[in-house]
Amino acid sequence: MKRIIALTLALLCLFSLVSCNQGESEDTIHNEATSPADFAEIRVAVLNGTTGFGIAPLYCDIQNGIHHNMNAKIDFYADATLVAPLVIGSSVDIAAVPTNLAATLYNKTQGGIEVLAVNTLGVLYLIENGDRVNSISDLEGKTVYLPGSGSNPEYVLKTLLKLSGLTDKVTLDYTYATPDELTAALASGKASLGVLPEPKVTAAMTKNASLKVALDFTPEWKSLTGTELVQGCIVARKAFIEEHPVAVENFLKAYEESVNVLNSDAEKAAQAVVTAGIAANEALVKNALPRCNVTYLVGEEMKKALNEFWGALYNCTPTSVGGALPDDKIFG
Repeated sequence: MKRIIALTLALLCLFSLVSCNQGESEDTIHNEATSPADFAEIRVAVLNGTTGFGIAPLYCDIQNGIHHNMNAKIDFYADATLVAPLVIGSSVDIAAVPTNLAATLYNKTQGGIEVLAVNTLGVLYLIENGDRVNSISDLEGKTVYLPGSGSNPEYVLKTLLKLSGLTDKVTLDYTYATPDELTAALASGKASLGVLPEPKVTAAMTKNASLKVALDFTPEWKSLTGTELVQGCIVARKAFIEEHPVAVENFLKAYEESVNVLNSDAEKAAQAVVTAGIAANEALVKNALPRCNVTYLVGEEMKKALNEFWGALYNCTPTSVGGALPDDKIFG
């Protein structure tokens, strides 16, 4: 009898333990299912090119029905001049833009935008058909083609030339208005020296084996300014952040995960970038990735990098950041 009673008690204890565990599991599932979320649509504008690389895996997830606890509509644009009016006119909520444009937008909207993260470090390179340039000083007396005016490539090069004492000793040519046009000109031999970002650098060199990377502007910038070259960032309208803080927080978490995928899996990254329509083929993307410097910087590291970068641009060309340096409210 004692054995029967002991066995019964043991079974009752076991049943109680299982029931408690099931309750914990149900609570856990319930908590996860009801974790904070805001499914207001987030309208996102992204530039084709390296500035858009980091979001490509997230874009593919959304296309495949994986929503990362949010509702985002991501559109890609060929040029920053197409994105700026959308931000100013409140037609988009979040945008991936060049860092100098972020400062300009802050000034144009009277403080209406906020920088959320740096997503791209240095991606600018001087491409040469020949073997004449091995340092900034070698540019003296030469013509350098730029992909249009009023963009990071122009302002970064002008700063480097000014700090090297070469402002009036190098001719800057803006014949080719876009990176694609300059890429074609370098590949065909119409231009012999040009400044391009990745992945256009790899695209040009793939088409013309005589082209080479003569200068990487990242170490040149560091040497002459003592600061980091930061070229792409994520901005958002402050009004949207205030109305939907949870949606913005969830977007940033998903974006950081997307960048991690891009930097850890070249095969998956290449597929995602091509699927998003940012580049033409996977081989090109895989070859370009080591020079793309896609990142995710937030907090004090982001603030320091951007403030120093904007300061260097402003000291050379005030209009490059909209005529005035942003105050700390640009970081929220």
